[in-house]
Amino acid sequence: MSIDPFDKIHLDDFWPYQVAFLADQVMRHTLSIVKAESDLNTSQWRVLAAVIDKPHCSAADVTAITPMDKTIVSRAVKSLIKDGIIEKNASPQDKRVSQLTATQDGVDIYTRIATRLKESVSGTDRSGKFIAELKSYIQMMDSKVD
Repeated sequence: MSIDPFDKIHLDDFWPYQVAFLADQVMRHTLSIVKAESDLNTSQWRVLAAVIDKPHCSAADVTAITPMDKTIVSRAVKSLIKDGIIEKNASPQDKRVSQLTATQDGVDIYTRIATRLKESVSGTDRSGKFIAELKSYIQMMDSKVD
């Protein structure tokens, strides 16, 4: 069966494919730095980064921030607590809600990884424009997701 060339998606020119490809490359690069600087896996790193970015957030907040499946977030949170990288405390406003914060060990690990990550992508004067453009695509896609 043949596809009409007009209906064919050309992957080299199809921005959703190129974004997915870039995301995969970024994730591999990030994981190589995370592994070089710590014993964390990808989901643990993403949870730690979210907790540092939004101190006192809940696991549900981390799920929304990252976005990762809540089961994966839950496992990562448990392992990070067990390893003394983050801690969970009751919210002063609502004791039924737990807040996550990084321990000093967590901050130290995060700082090493974040420093290497930022160094690895420095040297571009286009990053501000690129982030703005990415955010516009994200907003556009959010409006299309059910």
